[in-house]
Amino acid sequence: MLISAVLPEVLQRLQDRQAMLALLAAYQRQQLLSQLDLAFARFLAQNAPTVQPLSLLLAAFLSRQVGRGHVCLPLADLLADAPQLLNYQSAQLSPEALSQQDGSLLPDPSQLLASFSLEELEACLAQCDTVLTVTPANAESIASAAPGRPLVLDQQILYFARYWSAEQQIAADLRALMQAVTLPVEPVQLKRYLDQLFGAESVAASADDAFAQINWQKLACANSLRSRFSVITGGPGTGKTYTLVRLLALLQRLSATPLTIKLAAPTGKAAARMKEAITQAMQSLQALAEDWQSAVAAIRADSATLHKLLGVQAGSRQFKHQRSKPLALDVLIVDEASMIDIELMQALLAALPADGRLILLGDKDQLASVEAGAILGQLCQDAEQGGYSAETMAYLQQFSAAPIPAQLATSTPRQRLQQVVMLRVSRRFDQHSGIGALARAVNQGEQAQVYYLLSGQAGYQDLQLLAGEPEQDPLQQLAALCRRGFAAYWQQLAAKPAADAEAGAIEQWARAVLNSYQQFQLLTAVREGPFGVAGLNLLVQQALPQLPASRNLQQDSWYEGRPVMISSNDYNLNLRNGDIGIVLVSPQDQQKRVVFIDADNQLRWILPSRLGAVETVFAMTVHKSQGSEFRHTVLVLPERDNPVLCRELLYTGITRAAKQLTLVVPDYQVLKQAVQRRTVRAGRLPLDE
Repeated sequence: MLISAVLPEVLQRLQDRQAMLALLAAYQRQQLLSQLDLAFARFLAQNAPTVQPLSLLLAAFLSRQVGRGHVCLPLADLLADAPQLLNYQSAQLSPEALSQQDGSLLPDPSQLLASFSLEELEACLAQCDTVLTVTPANAESIASAAPGRPLVLDQQILYFARYWSAEQQIAADLRALMQAVTLPVEPVQLKRYLDQLFGAESVAASADDAFAQINWQKLACANSLRSRFSVITGGPGTGKTYTLVRLLALLQRLSATPLTIKLAAPTGKAAARMKEAITQAMQSLQALAEDWQSAVAAIRADSATLHKLLGVQAGSRQFKHQRSKPLALDVLIVDEASMIDIELMQALLAALPADGRLILLGDKDQLASVEAGAILGQLCQDAEQGGYSAETMAYLQQFSAAPIPAQLATSTPRQRLQQVVMLRVSRRFDQHSGIGALARAVNQGEQAQVYYLLSGQAGYQDLQLLAGEPEQDPLQQLAALCRRGFAAYWQQLAAKPAADAEAGAIEQWARAVLNSYQQFQLLTAVREGPFGVAGLNLLVQQALPQLPASRNLQQDSWYEGRPVMISSNDYNLNLRNGDIGIVLVSPQDQQKRVVFIDADNQLRWILPSRLGAVETVFAMTVHKSQGSEFRHTVLVLPERDNPVLCRELLYTGITRAAKQLTLVVPDYQVLKQAVQRRTVRAGRLPLDE
């Protein structure tokens, strides 16, 4: 093992594998590592005769990072700031956990790594027969075949082999899709079409904001025609769906024969919402001239989950559709692309036909996927600055009456940013919106502005703060808020039609109940504890007068009015992961059923016994809420800091609110740390090389 001469005596004991494994076990006891991380290190120690103790440490840290959603472990970043990269505090590692029988203390990771140089880490890994080192000489041959070893070291970055291969393949596929294609019509004719779809702009000479004068939706549509890959990103209310339906019409108009266009999203809820939003947005196309109507008629709003579209095979990581059997389509459009993980993106690109076009939509600032990877975030990195080449600037300027700001151009353009247009004007959160102002402040990490907005001094009526002040219990305040917030829901529930009511009246009532539920929703960052999903759902059930405190919810969990969420897709019932239903007692036969609106906008009355895994969702996690919006959102922070709390989680939770936001902050320090903590997932998608 390579050890610096200045290593403290205590670290000399870590020159054998068993000593290192003992240290990793101590880290696991303090939850710095998971049981899986420790098991992987033990597996390597048992099966790799040349693995050195330091390599076991790095392998365990790589496993930790992948479990947190990262694709790799950058060694330079690890040496520079291990607590920041691994997201731990030295206080987590108590002396009791690291103490040995002789009373000495084992080091925490930052102390241990401080004794090594980057070159020593590389050399140690290079000597390990479980690690394949990528060099300029072998990079191409390795990328075209399986690495053959579980770990890969590439440019001082440590990977699991499958994620390194996935990055390489994704980059190769995207580079092919990014190649310029010939426009199907002359730019002058294309501008006429775009003006008909979006309206001709009028430039206000007195406008202060040059960005606000530009129709970014029109430019996003135009940019999507330049190659077979494009990205449209923007926050809530910026018009992604509005842009999409017009892009669909334009693609059909420009094609000599009707195109096969498929719509998909990572989750069932996102796919259903995509279909609903497109169906509503298509109504605005009816005002187009007659020569557009055949193109509009060719648009299909049907959407599916990516797994269903690709043909997931039960009990396998493989899909029916792959390179040897690609999807039968001309264009694939994927919404909520921030939720696509690295392996799903690899499978998606592999299933795309040779002449297929891929368009991604999503908010780059939202939470990334649950699994490893942050593809949309990597593709859109620095999109705020534009990063456009002179060619891209000239192309886009043809379709904009207002001048495109010069600061969006660069002399060193990156190919991926030429495919991206960021929608920059929100119609939902305008200058009068406190929700929008708070979302921007959190997104930019402006701590002082966040406190100013929540203090009420700005005068926004759509923001409310419930804080843990002396003599004020935030849980009691929250219980009172829930009684008010859910009142309309229970009133609608009580307006049940009579037993002899017509079927149409009963369906109208059930839909009204489901719609009323969407008006008020609790969101939280964590699952456990009084401010987590479990505690908040119990709080609501105890606080609501419609549910007597004496009710035994364990014995009668299917009480009327209980909102439940489906936890996995059920294609037999036409229900998707994330679908929300309400337990209702049928006026006709007094039977309890769970009522859903399925993917085809049909009302489904399903006996509870037919449902698999469901959970009560008076409160849900922010992760589960992605792709949804609620009129009044109550975002509840936990009473103590948690590694999942970050800027992206706050932004995602805040932007679920359509009209009103209440932020529950038991401890201001928790809010401060969340605003400061930005999650940038490690990955090196090699597109700019």
